[in-house]
Amino acid sequence: MPSPSSLGDALAKQAEILRTLGEVTVRQREALKEGRLELLQDLFREQQAAGFAAEAAEERRRRAASELAAALGCESNVSAICSRLPEQAALLLKKEADEVLRQVKVLQSEMYILSSLVEENQRLNGMMAAEWRRLEGMYPSSRSGVDFKG
Repeated sequence: MPSPSSLGDALAKQAEILRTLGEVTVRQREALKEGRLELLQDLFREQQAAGFAAEAAEERRRRAASELAAALGCESNVSAICSRLPEQAALLLKKEADEVLRQVKVLQSEMYILSSLVEENQRLNGMMAAEWRRLEGMYPSSRSGVDFKG
């Protein structure tokens, strides 16, 4: 039998997984800023595992919401479900849903910061490559003994 507590548990688990995903993203950002590429590879694997867990949690939440909504005879969104529940159960469920939304916003913010840093690093790498090509043109390797190719 579907219950508000099963949906609440699914929401709490989803928020926890999203929090973990956000923490990994913050650690990726710090590793990128510090140039710790070896750590970044480990963090990408950790992020991938957390991403799979987040997808599974979303599916559990969706299923729990659909089952509860069907039992209550309403749409499968938190507002509709809460409107059919006793006040205390509705408050608890709304609190869990609000935490999921908060974690989603935190994660989106961290992902935006991380993608901005990646783009900045790409621009800097492009500038460095262009400068190396310019220097190579100024100092051909046959004259200086230094090979800029590679």
